[in-house]
Amino acid sequence: MNYPLDDLPDDVDFRWLEEIVQAAGDIAIKHFRQVKTARKADNTVVTIADREVEAFLRDALLQAFPADSLLGEELGAQRGNSRRLWAIDPIDGTAAYAAGLPVWGVSVGILQDWEPVAGIFYLPLLKELYLSHGNDALFNGQSIHVDASNHIDDEAFLSVTSAAHRKYRIDFIGKTRALGSTAANICYVARGTAVAALLGRPSLWDIAGVLPTLRVAGGDLRCLSGRPLDLAALADGHKCPDPVLAGAPWALDYFSRRIEVLQQDPLPKSKSG
Repeated sequence: MNYPLDDLPDDVDFRWLEEIVQAAGDIAIKHFRQVKTARKADNTVVTIADREVEAFLRDALLQAFPADSLLGEELGAQRGNSRRLWAIDPIDGTAAYAAGLPVWGVSVGILQDWEPVAGIFYLPLLKELYLSHGNDALFNGQSIHVDASNHIDDEAFLSVTSAAHRKYRIDFIGKTRALGSTAANICYVARGTAVAALLGRPSLWDIAGVLPTLRVAGGDLRCLSGRPLDLAALADGHKCPDPVLAGAPWALDYFSRRIEVLQQDPLPKSKSG
């Protein structure tokens, strides 16, 4: 599936963006295995590192692009007067981060008129950087592509959410793993490591930094219900109303028929600020 690239951000220095995202990762590493956790209103985990990382990124982005809008997981929405929105997940995989596990990262996505046009995701402990801002989907500078085999066997790998055993019935002969980060799961699909990923109900900041990479790599996201994925409806921090799959087109078709939703979370209140 092809998506329009007419609005690619020609005023963004992506080497600079890599540098500030890596610097944000250094802030998170400074706190790693030393943080205390708290619970937010939606019962998800947050740490002081989440807020420090987001504050750092917001400051850098607003200094460079004062007319743009921002949406972050911890500090909410800030409206600008341009057509561009930056979506920030300061630590995607906070529960894994707080537990001292390695699969977590810093995600920044760029949307133009609600179309994701570029994004970056960095896993500091693993030194993995995923980037798309044009016709390339890159993993540490190398082009990647989704699994195009059209084949499922007992070695195939499906990424799932940590609550998959309670919320879904999955008819799948391969392996399932819950690794702790929505963005990482999407990236593993984009590079062909996972045939698909069951993401639960993501927020915009969970997917904005990696959706461009997935799409350029030949994959996409699909709501299990079949309804279109409406990113503009997630603008104020709403979660997607349906569980979402990531995969190549053939894998989306395959798993859409083999995953049954057993338990649906109530929709939380929106986040704004």
